[in-house]
Amino acid sequence: MKNKDTITAPAPGAARPRSDTRLRLIIAAEKLFGDKGIHAVTLKEINSAAGQRNESALHYHFGSKSALVESILLHRASDIDKDRGERVDALLQAGEEKNLSSILRATFLPLLEMLNEEDGVRFIRFLAQVLNDPDFDLPMMVATRGQLPGVSRANALIVASIGDVAPEISIQRQRFLIEMVVSSAAIWTRHHDPVIDTAEREFFIVTLLDSIEGFLKAPVSREALEKLKKVVAKKEKKTV
Repeated sequence: MKNKDTITAPAPGAARPRSDTRLRLIIAAEKLFGDKGIHAVTLKEINSAAGQRNESALHYHFGSKSALVESILLHRASDIDKDRGERVDALLQAGEEKNLSSILRATFLPLLEMLNEEDGVRFIRFLAQVLNDPDFDLPMMVATRGQLPGVSRANALIVASIGDVAPEISIQRQRFLIEMVVSSAAIWTRHHDPVIDTAEREFFIVTLLDSIEGFLKAPVSREALEKLKKVVAKKEKKTV
């Protein structure tokens, strides 16, 4: 995947372009958030890491920390989703639309293959921090974005592959997919050097994909259905 983080140094005495400043802030914030967590990082720290003397630079470009998180997500997600869409096209052309293994690879490899680059590792650690932050709902942020058509197309294939299960169970499993992939990948990067350990990285990715395929194919237990009835009944009672 093309590296979007290349920053061209301005000529001596020249003003730094606004787009360059914005990118520096995004890269600095992504790393700090991924290392420390969203709320553990101050705006001053981000400005400093981005080499910004003007303390209002971040507020000028993004307005708030929440908007900055959204901007980091879209900075990476647009290219990832383009790759995902192309893979979905390929599997449809190959008649693999009912092959769950092919669907999951088209869905998640665009993200997981970023583990071979430092900026990809940084982004996955950032995603894990967003996932763990109570102020953000990462699965919902990803699923409801009109800017990410590849997500919608891949998700439709996954839902079809789950089969005839209750909508509540289908939604829960879709959320688990994102949580399992992001959390597992982020944790793995803390114990390995993904950029250098090619064999370990490839083994991890394949094993993770096999695991989530098995998870999706797991039958719904009678106990889960009974618990679901209680959840539905409680919600219905609240609406009366």
